[in-house]
Amino acid sequence: MRHPETDLFRSQDHSSVPRYVSHRGYTPMAPENSLPGFAYAGLLGQWAIETDVHLTRDGVLVCCHDETVDAMYDGTGAIADMTWAELSRLRLRRGSRLDCFAEEELRMPLFSDYLQICRAFGSVPFIELKVPVGERVMDAVRQSGFAESQVIVSTFHLSWLTQTRDAAPEVFLHHIFSDEPSMHRLAELGNAGISWNIRDPADLTLAQVADVHEMGLRMCLRAADSWGTVTQMQHLGLDYVPTNTMHAANPLSSSRATTG
Repeated sequence: MRHPETDLFRSQDHSSVPRYVSHRGYTPMAPENSLPGFAYAGLLGQWAIETDVHLTRDGVLVCCHDETVDAMYDGTGAIADMTWAELSRLRLRRGSRLDCFAEEELRMPLFSDYLQICRAFGSVPFIELKVPVGERVMDAVRQSGFAESQVIVSTFHLSWLTQTRDAAPEVFLHHIFSDEPSMHRLAELGNAGISWNIRDPADLTLAQVADVHEMGLRMCLRAADSWGTVTQMQHLGLDYVPTNTMHAANPLSSSRATTG
């Protein structure tokens, strides 16, 4: 079975520079899931910018990895128990180079802020659902000016992807750490990809990748943070490369080389 052609993959040659997915933004330069982190990823020409989406108590979509604010912000509590007005007053309290950014840039990003940054720089929104809000997310995507076929919705939960497909027939779905039964279901849904929970690309074979591709699915592994690992992934024919450190502006880059 051939890959379904989508706006995300058609006529894009990434043989020299992979399709890098900046994991939670470009974190060597700014805290994860922050407005500056997203902007840096866009400036560096990343194919996609990944974020994590939660829903506030009053129904506002925001970008944060954890379900609570405790680890990243100067407050405590669950995002689901707080209003946007409450969250908007919090500021990042850890991360690199915070003194370089204006105070407003240190608040939690609205999902609409993230989409605006992706749109401004031409990066694909790679959206991980932390709660089952696929329909709300796709409504926001359309309101921002993106077509369904221009974004990726990702999660560990296959049922959430199925719900998202019902709400958005053309969105590309990505299943995190997929297994064989889930892959068959994704193949039925179509226009989808997976990641496998394999740390070392050397543990994956060309035949395994070919089997996934034969199902019509695209594929990646865990984040690649060295050029050697990226090269292995390219050799295997993986379709996109999540990363915490690499960037398209300089394929040989790493967090050490960038932040020096």
